[in-house]
Amino acid sequence: MLFAEVMLNQVRWRIVGYLITYGDATTKELADYLQDVPRRTLYRQVNFLIDAKAITVKEERKVRGSTERLLAENIKEFIDRFDLGDKAYQYFMDLYLKFANFSQKYGDKANSQAEKDQLCFGTSVFYLDDDEMKNMLDEIYEIGIRYEKKHKEKYGNETSGKLRSVSFISAPVE
Repeated sequence: MLFAEVMLNQVRWRIVGYLITYGDATTKELADYLQDVPRRTLYRQVNFLIDAKAITVKEERKVRGSTERLLAENIKEFIDRFDLGDKAYQYFMDLYLKFANFSQKYGDKANSQAEKDQLCFGTSVFYLDDDEMKNMLDEIYEIGIRYEKKHKEKYGNETSGKLRSVSFISAPVE
């Protein structure tokens, strides 16, 4: 199975992202958070991620006659199984499709809608040693988690605001 086949689905990205941000969770907790995703779809995607080994079942417990699974992310081990070219291809195709779908959806109004939705992309170049680069990436990651947690504290599991995808790419300049 290719990395792209597993992670090209936005619901799967969101499930893994939740587990990375908040730690272990039951499928019910995921359903409470991902309220816009039908339960049948959520369960199907959770099972798909378990089969692909992107997430693991950390614990099973009996709750009122049924089995409840405690899920955990397994993303590092999952990603390490794939070749860099496959991962890069999936990533860039996913970005391209997001922009293409946005442009198709809004047609002539895509540029003004992009500004309204804060859709953007760009490149910055810095001189950084390896430790500085690692620190910068760690800080960017922490900022994302901090904002996600603030949003959850403010709105709970209520679906509020816009679902946003933020991507970063770091590469040496040749």
